[in-house]
Parts: sequence; structure tokens; C-alpha cells
Amino acid sequence: MINVFRRLCPVLCLFAVASCTMPETRIYSLHVPAENYAVRSRKEVMVTLRVQSPRYLAQPYIAWRLSPYELEISGYAKWELSPVDMVKEIFRDALIAHFQQVRVSNAVPEGSVVLSVNLRRFEGVDDHFGELLLDAELSTAEGKEIYRMTTSKKVPLETTDSAGLAKALSSALHEAVLEVVATMESRV
Repeated sequence: MINVFRRLCPVLCLFAVASCTMPETRIYSLHVPAENYAVRSRKEVMVTLRVQSPRYLAQPYIAWRLSPYELEISGYAKWELSPVDMVKEIFRDALIAHFQQVRVSNAVPEGSVVLSVNLRRFEGVDDHFGELLLDAELSTAEGKEIYRMTTSKKVPLETTDSAGLAKALSSALHEAVLEVVATMESRV
């Protein structure tokens, strides 16, 4: 009996250790080309940027939509920042290329134009494409609406992994930011 236990003990320990190991955590980032700041003259307008999102987009975990009713949050594939923070940074950088002063704040100084972005979707869908959906509202410091738009982008995935999703969402976000900033520039 003791010999059987001595033989089984290392095998059981090996199974226990193998079952306790966790998969590797992978971190993904977006790549959105920066605009050339030296080429263009910037409008002398102060812009205050606000970005908000649902709670799951305020966390750095990558999300995959399995159906209109089900969303899977990856535990081991993460963004380098939360989607709402990445969108905030990319919008800020794009606005700096077009406008003299850009602030990211909830406090709005007098004379500022406010760009409020509501990030509604930033996820993979059925291993087929990346989906970005956001609302953008341009208003005065007093709250008077100047313009409102919704931008929806669905970009096919080259690969069905998180790296393919990062590439697709980088492209979708780049297009959406260009649309919003161009529309904003024509309205201000």
C-alpha cells in the first residue's frame, strides 16, 4: 500500500500543479497614426473634451460580443489602458493638431467649445469584426448644442485573436476620430 502511495504521489502532485497554472496575460495596444502638427495652422479655439462610457469599457479587459444579449470579458487579454482612456488620448492628440487649446476636463471654462464623446461599443463581434460605436456632441460652454453625430464602424478582423481585434479597432477609431474632428472643424 505504501509503495502504491509513493508511486502515485508524484503523479498527483504534478496534476495538482498543472491544474493551478494560469494562462499568460497578454497586453494589447492601439496604433493610430499621429497627425503632423507642423504642417497645419490651428484654429484659435479652446476645446474641452469629455469622454464617457459604460462601466465595462472603463476597465482594461478586452470584450467580445457573442450575441446582442451576451458580452464576454477576457480575463487574460487586456488593453494597455481602458478603452475609454485610449479614446480620450487619441481624441486629445487629434484635437491638438487642429485647435489652439485643448483640455480634458469636466470643468468648462467660459468661451470654450465642448466635445462630449460617449463611447458605446469597443469590442470584437463573433470573431469576425471589430465594432466601434460612439456619439459625439459639440456644444457651447453654456450647454447650447452646436452639432451631434453618431459614428459606427465595423472592421473585418484579419485574424480572429486579440491582436487582430487591436488592429481592426485601431483602424475604426482612426476613421471615427477623423470624421468627428473634420465635422467639428467645419462647425466651429
